[in-house]
Amino acid sequence: MSRVQVLLDAVHSWEWVGILLARVSVGLLFLLSGEGKLFRSDRRERMRHTLREAGVLYPELNATVVSTVEFVGGFFLIAGMLTPLACAMLSGVMLVALATTQIKRINASTASDWLAEFLYLPEVLYLVILVWLFFAGPGWLSVDHLMLFRPRP
Repeated sequence: MSRVQVLLDAVHSWEWVGILLARVSVGLLFLLSGEGKLFRSDRRERMRHTLREAGVLYPELNATVVSTVEFVGGFFLIAGMLTPLACAMLSGVMLVALATTQIKRINASTASDWLAEFLYLPEVLYLVILVWLFFAGPGWLSVDHLMLFRPRP
């Protein structure tokens, strides 16, 4: 085995650190965002206003649903609990945010400028991280791992 392969294997054994950092930081972002929209009237009203402006049907109901998904999904990500479900639900929130508000705000004269502006949106980054976590899993330091890999009597 070459030294490069040994080094790559050693680095790969620490992959769980990257997964943990991504999972906890994105989970915390969603938890705090959802918490603000659920429990602070000014943030809740701003969310409703954004949904109304975007033409989303039932803005009152959708504001509550989206905020709850963010809050609960964020908690689940932090804990590494039901990770694929949390990633799927939060990805849906990001896709709707991109489609209803963010893409409309892009003002670019060329296709490459449009793509650069699109990739610069934080929602795109969150979506990429959520898709990665969906497929990579939550790592060993998670509720999912404890539940799936606990020894059976």
